Amino acid sequence: MINFRYHLVSLTAVFLALTVGLILGTAALNGPAIVAFENTIQSLRDGNEQLRDENRELDNQLGEDQAFAAEIAPAYLSEQLTGRSILVVALPGVDTEVVDSAVEMLGYSGATVTGRLSVLDDYFDPANTDALGDLAETTTPQTVETPVTYDGVTAMSYVLAAVTTGEAAGAAVTIAPGDITTVTAGLSAMSMLTVETPPTGVADGVLVLAGSGFTDSDAEDRNAGMVDFANAFAADDPTVYAATTSTGDSNPILTLRTENAETIATVDNVSLPQGQIAAVAALADFVNNATVDHLGIGEGASGLLPDAA
Repeated sequence: MINFRYHLVSLTAVFLALTVGLILGTAALNGPAIVAFENTIQSLRDGNEQLRDENRELDNQLGEDQAFAAEIAPAYLSEQLTGRSILVVALPGVDTEVVDSAVEMLGYSGATVTGRLSVLDDYFDPANTDALGDLAETTTPQTVETPVTYDGVTAMSYVLAAVTTGEAAGAAVTIAPGDITTVTAGLSAMSMLTVETPPTGVADGVLVLAGSGFTDSDAEDRNAGMVDFANAFAADDPTVYAATTSTGDSNPILTLRTENAETIATVDNVSLPQGQIAAVAALADFVNNATVDHLGIGEGASGLLPDAA
């Protein structure tokens, strides 16, 4: 029968074994094993420090490159869009600072910004497609034929493009100031649009600035809406879709480069001064030479700047 004395002896044996193990383990670690371990740790520290130095060097180099790009922008872009009217549209995901810088680049080119709009997230929410379709029906000017579609984003984008550029279905249309106000005010009231600079209803080209696209549960529908939006403007005017990056499987710029490469120009690094220069240069190449460029550093880009620029 197992008694208290048996348990006491067993516990003593266990603790004795643990003590012996700790002593032997410590002795082993104090020998070659601990030396090897310390050498490995030091090697990792040295490697990490080297990587940090390289990263700092690359960051400095990138900063210098972009500073140089910003410095030469006025001379490089000079007169490329002189006398041209350009509409600027910001889509979700692009910072205001990037839009401001792109507008500054347009100024260097001699272009006149004849409208600046910011389209908000709710515009591309699938839950709002019916409301957008209804708004399109009630705000389409008499000089523009209401588009036949069940998709609210497609319909509203067609109407918005018509009133802000003065073109629809491949022809110039008469747009009154009240027509523009009716459409933009309707979208603003639905928290889908912010008017930074009121459009004049005239545009020789369109610069669409965007982020990487949506990644939420409705990302597929939302990103498809961004593609439809860009195509609505590109149907009648030279249009550049300039995104901050081309990464992400559902990024709209990848769809545009695959399915609409002949009708809309793209730039995939507009978050950088170099990309902003490229966006304006690509728009100039499109407006002046009917050349559709795909610029940047991502998949589908042919170079950093237009060959003919």
